[in-house]
Amino acid sequence: MVVNRKRFIYFITALTACRMIYINFVPIVPQEAYYWKYAKSLALSYFDHPPMCAALIAFFTKIGGDSPFFIRIGSVLFSLATMVLLFRITEKLFHKSLYALLVTVSIAGTILFSIGATIMTPDVPFIFFWTLIVYSLVNLRITSAPVWWYAAGAGLGFALLSKYSAVLIIPGILLYLLFSRQQRKWLFTRHPYLALVISMILFLPVIIWNAQHEWASFLFQSSRRFNEMRSLRLNYFFQLIGSQLGMLTPYLFFLFFTGWIGTAKLGFRKNDDNYSLLFWLAAPVIIIFTLSSFRSLVKMNWLAPAYITMSIGSIVWVQTEKSRLALRMKKWFKPGLILGFLLVIMVHILPLLPIIPLKKGDTWTGWKALADRVTVMKHEMGGEPFIFGHEYKIPSEITYYTHPHEPTCSGEILGLEGLQYDYWTHPDSLLHRNAIFVYSNADRFRKKELLKKHFKRIEQAPDLIIRHHHRIFRIFYIFKCYDYLGPDV
Repeated sequence: MVVNRKRFIYFITALTACRMIYINFVPIVPQEAYYWKYAKSLALSYFDHPPMCAALIAFFTKIGGDSPFFIRIGSVLFSLATMVLLFRITEKLFHKSLYALLVTVSIAGTILFSIGATIMTPDVPFIFFWTLIVYSLVNLRITSAPVWWYAAGAGLGFALLSKYSAVLIIPGILLYLLFSRQQRKWLFTRHPYLALVISMILFLPVIIWNAQHEWASFLFQSSRRFNEMRSLRLNYFFQLIGSQLGMLTPYLFFLFFTGWIGTAKLGFRKNDDNYSLLFWLAAPVIIIFTLSSFRSLVKMNWLAPAYITMSIGSIVWVQTEKSRLALRMKKWFKPGLILGFLLVIMVHILPLLPIIPLKKGDTWTGWKALADRVTVMKHEMGGEPFIFGHEYKIPSEITYYTHPHEPTCSGEILGLEGLQYDYWTHPDSLLHRNAIFVYSNADRFRKKELLKKHFKRIEQAPDLIIRHHHRIFRIFYIFKCYDYLGPDV
């Protein structure tokens, strides 16, 4: 046991050191630039996300400035803390530090969690606090001390301040309690309900912001999501499967899901609370998003919290079960993990050595060159033209790389949805100003008639083509727009 703990310490120390070096060299991606803009306009909450990510970026950049390192250091530290909790959860449940070591190594061998540890997004604190809830429930199972309910309640509150989908752990906990003979007693005590009250108190900033803004964020995350659901679309389901195969790497995808089903069987067959806990805390996330994928697009990171307990259950299952499937999966464990790490290394190298154009998958190429081009064009046009795009990515990147005195804008300029930009921008104050409009081949703008409608004159500038090794990686299409007429013309 001591040997494996030492190996774990060596492993996470080396991994964290590598990540701290790596985050200095990868350009800021659009999501990070957008959340960095959040941090520059701190609020109780925001239109499309709660405030935790913004608060972390604001905290670390206040210490060290707006460099990629200080924007991302929170991601590295929270990912480290998540791995420590994963190790302790597995040890506490199964008393095997070898299993705990394998769980953390497996998680590090996925593209989803390894890349996620080097980019600052709401998922990073969200996954940590989700794991903290699991840790609290494990201690509750072991000690029966009510204080762990309150730790879980605090974890839920902070998880909700990170991402709304934290609410999906609540039905998981309820199902775990209902199906557990030993833990069902808690439903007849005050503790889980007081824990829920604590989480809602911590979540109050988001509730207040929504109350002040006509419940905009809650409506966006609920009614709009339902409205996006269309008739049966099998291609969305297969996109979800493909994205998870890529994000987990092939072997770990099959291991996590076969192991999760094996965990369910062990939980029901042996009436074992350890396995039941691991199964039920993942079940709502997997079931809800899988069903949703038959009617709407499910993003590749939405299943991430489920993999916290699935990874533990699948590792224990493959190491202990003697079924033919488990033995076959165990036989391929090392080769599958090696393949996973090779893919992880390759994905980390691509932003540093651009060799293969990835089209929409490339989120880091060309932003500094675009910012330089736009800066030159602003001087050429004179009069401080404002800059906008039809979505949040390009204006956020230009803001990060140019730090303009004038705000950059998004689709709200053309009467389209601008997400948080709707609250940052005051289009009426920009009337009769000139502007620069930019979009790229990764996210084409197909409503050019809107430009002509909202400006008196439009002039297309030369395209900015980003090439590496004589290959086109990205094309930016740039327009000079004269005399803004407002969003409601």
